[in-house]
Amino acid sequence: MQTNTTGAFRRRSALALTLAPILSGGLALGAHAQTATPVAPQASTEEPGDTIIVTALKTSQRLIDVPAPVTALSANTLTEQNLTNIRDYFNRIPGLQYSGQAVHSLSLRGITTGGATNPTLAVLVDDVPFGSATANGDTDIPDFDPAILSRIEVLRGPQGTLYGAASLGGIIKYVTQDPSTTQFTGRVEAGVSTVAHGGQGNSLRGSLNVPLIKDRVALAVSGFYRRDPAWVDNTDSNTGQFLANANHQRQWGGRAALLLRPVDNLTITLSAIRQRLRTENSGLVDFKSDTDFNSVNADPYSVTRVLGQPSRSQFDVYSARAVLDLGKVQVTSVTGWNVNESVPYQDLTSIFGGLLGRYYPGLSSVFLTNSHRATRFSQELRLSGSSTALDWMLGGFYSVEHANISQTMLLMNASGSLIDTPYVGAGPSTYRELAAFGTVTGHLAPGLDLQVGGRYAHNKQDNLSTVATTGVAQYIFGFSSSEEHRTSESPFTWLVSPSWHITRDVMVYARVANGYRPGGTNTLADGVPGTYRSDRVVNYEAGAKGSVLEGKLDFDLSVFQIDWSRIQLQNTSANELTFTTNGAKARSRGVELAGTVRPWTGGAISGNATFTDAVLTQALPAATDGGSALVGAKGDRLPNSARFTANIGLDQKVRLGEGVSGSLGVNYAWTGKRPGDFLNSLAAAGRERQMLPSYGQLDVRAGVALDAGWSVNVFARNLTDERAVLYAINRNGTTAPYGRYIPPRTVGVQFAGSF
Repeated sequence: MQTNTTGAFRRRSALALTLAPILSGGLALGAHAQTATPVAPQASTEEPGDTIIVTALKTSQRLIDVPAPVTALSANTLTEQNLTNIRDYFNRIPGLQYSGQAVHSLSLRGITTGGATNPTLAVLVDDVPFGSATANGDTDIPDFDPAILSRIEVLRGPQGTLYGAASLGGIIKYVTQDPSTTQFTGRVEAGVSTVAHGGQGNSLRGSLNVPLIKDRVALAVSGFYRRDPAWVDNTDSNTGQFLANANHQRQWGGRAALLLRPVDNLTITLSAIRQRLRTENSGLVDFKSDTDFNSVNADPYSVTRVLGQPSRSQFDVYSARAVLDLGKVQVTSVTGWNVNESVPYQDLTSIFGGLLGRYYPGLSSVFLTNSHRATRFSQELRLSGSSTALDWMLGGFYSVEHANISQTMLLMNASGSLIDTPYVGAGPSTYRELAAFGTVTGHLAPGLDLQVGGRYAHNKQDNLSTVATTGVAQYIFGFSSSEEHRTSESPFTWLVSPSWHITRDVMVYARVANGYRPGGTNTLADGVPGTYRSDRVVNYEAGAKGSVLEGKLDFDLSVFQIDWSRIQLQNTSANELTFTTNGAKARSRGVELAGTVRPWTGGAISGNATFTDAVLTQALPAATDGGSALVGAKGDRLPNSARFTANIGLDQKVRLGEGVSGSLGVNYAWTGKRPGDFLNSLAAAGRERQMLPSYGQLDVRAGVALDAGWSVNVFARNLTDERAVLYAINRNGTTAPYGRYIPPRTVGVQFAGSF
């Protein structure tokens, strides 16, 4: 049976290949941007003249000066509209696809083949790389609460020169707020919400900035607690116990940042972020078939599974950033350490209960814990400078990751007591990367620039796999074993990007750049290649962006083609071990258009539209030596990529009286049909590749604010209560389909005060 397992250990155990995948589905130049429009990647709902500043290219720039496609979402936008998870706002970002809560389930511009191969986009917190560059860490999407953030920047297209491995599709960058050494400020927020067909939720956020020594030392702290409303009922498949609104989750955390300026030209920022998530039961629904996405239960928001499948995850990010301004040269050091960990439980009684029940009298339930833990240390040192002739940057980077996937099978009796743990597996791994990079931007003529850059990297991997089985489990899952594998490679990435400022606020550019994700090792078994190589993309792009009509019209247009070679694929050997191999080619081409028009005072109409055609240009290779493989012909579309997506929103601000203002907003997002994962050659006859239906989502909001700093906002997300499929899973056609709907209509109110 072919499945999408994760990490080094996924390729080393028959049980891992069967179980781990079941778990994985269950579950935006200043220091910050002004309030950004919810849909346009370079527009603001503020009056003309306001400027959005981003740091996507590791330097502060006006968003309309970045010769690359960038989307910026401010923390204010996220909180006012209750957009707290990436699944809430991914469809407002051109080119971003979402198919699950792991980083490898995110993709940009269609660059994915599905499955649990290495991630195709990189996640950063400020300039600190978060999570793992490989699938061994199986990193969850951090979904940092807006209380911790200033904004989110999404940079589309390969970014291998500045950001290294696993950024062949682009990057998602969470940007935090720097402490202020001049102003004492604070903010509090409280909210409540309710979801159709379900229960209630609440949230509380707070932040405080304290200048401890004026112009020299400042402390900023923020924290939050959030309980999201639940709407999926669960009837226990063993006992018949009914639990309404079972898919509830709680999340809390905070950040503390200390800014030190011992001398005028040196700034040091120390930051610590901690976030925790606890869930009970999942919101996954079993579908009737690969083509019928109605729930198998009469109630679409009802499931029949064993109750008590908790999951917990944690994210910790610690960083030290030092900037030394030497006049013509600026020296920047960024040191980071982060840990992410998740421990989900999955009910596997329906799969293994009957088989194991023969050997374990009194067996009632079979659970699997699939613990993922990854730590990463990184150090970057770069020098940069500028003159009338050129701007330049030169840097070095070092990173080491330690990851482990640990699986434990739990056999329980009817009273919930543990009978045995017949299977324990672990897959610790280490990934090291050392790189040097640089960019030079020559100012060839007034308004005409040429940027070139390159990055040389060397990485090494060490993967260990251990399996411990006891008793009869040895005959079912194999005997205890241990294996160790090593690999290394030295990739080079580059970029060339000319740009021309027709006016100060209008620019056209072209960009040719490449990117890669690391290769790795497989288990030593018959018919399985010992290693697999990195895959590569080359992106050809032309774009135009700017602000015209005295700031009343902002626009951003990009046209691209990405050529992808040596694609990493997950196949299965004859003895049921999953492994990664290289094969086939693909390309993605498309057009991305976004803009904001401000036709009257206080009003802004923003929108974007994206056309993406991501297909195989070479058939996927067939299985060898009795194994199985993904099936894809030339011209077949890549997974999870809609040909057309669009977004349009209206924001209106009005003065209601002395010291009082009001706001009204409407947003409509359209997501087109998306193909599911490729089928596997083991899929039963008659199974069809999934095609997820298109859907639209309407959100509205309104608010009243006092100039004194207090405000109240009401919102309704999915106002029409659409029951749309967010994503679906059928393990490449080898298991019954299941997935997740978008949340039903959610209505809430947010109270906020600033001082």
